[in-house]
Amino acid sequence: MNPISLLLIEDDLTDQLGFKRFIIKQNLPYNFEISGSVAEAVIALSNNNYDIIIADHVLGDGTAFDLFEYIPVNTPIIFVTGNGNEDVAVKALKAGAIDYLTKDIDGNYLKLLPHTIEQALKSQADKQELAKYRHHLEKLVKERTKELQQEIKQRKSIEQQLRLLAVAFETHEAVVITDANANILRVNKAFEHLTGYTLGEVLGKNMNVLKSGFQDAEFYCKMWAELVATGRYDGEMWNRKKSGVPFPERLTITAIVDDDGVITNYVGNLADISEQKIAEDEIKKLAFYDALTGLANRRLLLDRIKQECAVAKRNNSYGAIIFIDLDNFKPINDTFGHDIGDEVLTHVATRLCATLREDDTASRLGGDEFIVLIHARDITLNTALSNAMMVASKIQVALNTPYCLNGQQHTFTASIGISIFPEHGTNSELIVNNADKAMYISKSQGGNSINIYKE
Repeated sequence: MNPISLLLIEDDLTDQLGFKRFIIKQNLPYNFEISGSVAEAVIALSNNNYDIIIADHVLGDGTAFDLFEYIPVNTPIIFVTGNGNEDVAVKALKAGAIDYLTKDIDGNYLKLLPHTIEQALKSQADKQELAKYRHHLEKLVKERTKELQQEIKQRKSIEQQLRLLAVAFETHEAVVITDANANILRVNKAFEHLTGYTLGEVLGKNMNVLKSGFQDAEFYCKMWAELVATGRYDGEMWNRKKSGVPFPERLTITAIVDDDGVITNYVGNLADISEQKIAEDEIKKLAFYDALTGLANRRLLLDRIKQECAVAKRNNSYGAIIFIDLDNFKPINDTFGHDIGDEVLTHVATRLCATLREDDTASRLGGDEFIVLIHARDITLNTALSNAMMVASKIQVALNTPYCLNGQQHTFTASIGISIFPEHGTNSELIVNNADKAMYISKSQGGNSINIYKE
């Protein structure tokens, strides 16, 4: 996360020092500058862009209202007033400030600063998404403004509740508010749409009502440890809808604390990332698997050979590579077309998989060339040779079984070459090349035969 660029406009040196100490003590991710007057602030605003502005009302050479015309429209402003300046706070909100803080002698207002900044930035980022609700919100703001004069004196006592409501209903994401024990107090419409649960069905229940069972106890212990230690958690997990269907989600939890720093509530934002996961799986499939047959491609094969070589070295065992090239495949494409050729290749892939064990790998290099990787399970070279020959023979029989193409029976043969690792090589490329050489010997013998690589 990039640091937040912040400009504090404050002429009181004591308040400046208090701000600096608070930022350092709380280790907040702010890159801040301080301007002590309207003139200094105008220069800073003309030379730099800031993520957020915090402006004290009364300055030595003017007021913060003098700066509004210099502040970009998209930059949120937090207005700072003294006790008894409710009229000024209302005026600031009308002028474009996104929120305000009321100073107190002890500087306790600074405790509200991180959350106020976070909400201000989030509100600014969500403006486009909330544009369709703007007309309705403006009506509510006008009505609310008329009531602010009387309600503002009571704001400190109800500020936490208002903040929770703002977080919950000023976003298009699914939001849930809980007490300190993770018991549900409020949810928004997006939450109901995402999970299938209405507020009445989950009110008072613990958040584990959504538990999918995909994460173990250790996962939740780490999550809560991070949340308690930092006041925030952001990560991916699986939850379960009312229908019983599990779904992946991006979960962000923020702890809400009172003036004494005691956690009173949690606010959770839930985002369904099912489409993202599908896209990631598709990208992985395209990167590591053959698009036509679904077998491992060359990239994945070489990586698995490398892993098997490590297994062979660690266990002092042997594995094998079986290189398969279909005999006289080109005439099929020339006679029947590439669609029929692709159908043959798909059948070959299916038959290969049917002859192998679960820990063996079938792959397609391209064209009519296939490779089978036999897991390094054999303790002796002779056993490995015998087993590789047995698997190759099964493959030969499977591939020689007639294929039904366009309603007619067709028979194909294959030239097969075998190399044993680490006997015939200790790196992926060399092992494959040696099996390829053995395959070409089979091809030179007229095809439909099996040869083992010999140096």
